[in-house]
Amino acid sequence: MEQLTLWKIESDDVIKISKEPLDYEHRLEKWLTDDISILKPNLALIGSQVVSPYGKKIDILAINSSGELAIIVFKRDKPNPEVIAQVLDSATWVKDLCYDELTNILNTYGKSEYKDIEEFFAATFNKNAEETELNSDHEMIIVGSEIDESTVRIINYLAKEPYFLNINAVNFNYYKDSDGHEFLAQSFVLSENSVIGWGPGIRKRVKSIIATLFDSGKLKVGQKVYLKPGMDRGHSKEKVCATIVNTNQKCLQRYGDDNLYTFNGLRFVLIEELGLKKVRKYWEFGVSYDWVDENMKNLSELLDS
Repeated sequence: MEQLTLWKIESDDVIKISKEPLDYEHRLEKWLTDDISILKPNLALIGSQVVSPYGKKIDILAINSSGELAIIVFKRDKPNPEVIAQVLDSATWVKDLCYDELTNILNTYGKSEYKDIEEFFAATFNKNAEETELNSDHEMIIVGSEIDESTVRIINYLAKEPYFLNINAVNFNYYKDSDGHEFLAQSFVLSENSVIGWGPGIRKRVKSIIATLFDSGKLKVGQKVYLKPGMDRGHSKEKVCATIVNTNQKCLQRYGDDNLYTFNGLRFVLIEELGLKKVRKYWEFGVSYDWVDENMKNLSELLDS
């Protein structure tokens, strides 16, 4: 990794500032939690010390103005394989978070005055959340006061062909002059372009199943859908029914409920309400025996019909 050298200019003199180890890396975590723009200017903090259902912890979960999430973990004194495994393990959960789950994280682990992820996004970035697909993609960032060459090597391997993972690390160099003034400088392992610039759209996810079904006319406004695991466990069709009311991400509405839900969001709510203990909450959309249409055909199968 490129090493930074810092000089202070006093009158006509140039004085080299000595680089020192950051005395307590938790100071770095506090600074970034208080102001995430120190890391990257286009980020807003959703929550810190976020605990996943699998007992793993994400130091910081953030979002950018495109609705993409950032998983940020601090290296501290963890061995290289451990910190890489931590950020990859976190990504397996984060990739499927729906609007309602992000709102829950914001309320549980965040500091925002806004209690809804859409309101938070709209107010922070001055954009219409209804027109933005939140969690359309994610990036992984490892943060440390000393990023070693082994971590650099692994990140270079994962970020390039054939994997193209959106993973990076940032080294915060700490300096202190003879008067006790402290300075902080950052250097990323990979430039922004080298992480996402391997080809047009290579980092963007393909269009979601739901968006594809709407575009092809295989799902339409006014159509009813049902959560099949609920019926399989003895619940009536009325209990697990929802109506498609628009073609946005939050497109489902239940009878007698003014709220709008995504498919993943309503699935999560119904699993909780109906006590479907043996149904995995965090399955992504498209699994077998999930949402079905009026003819009891899996929506994921409609793509092939």
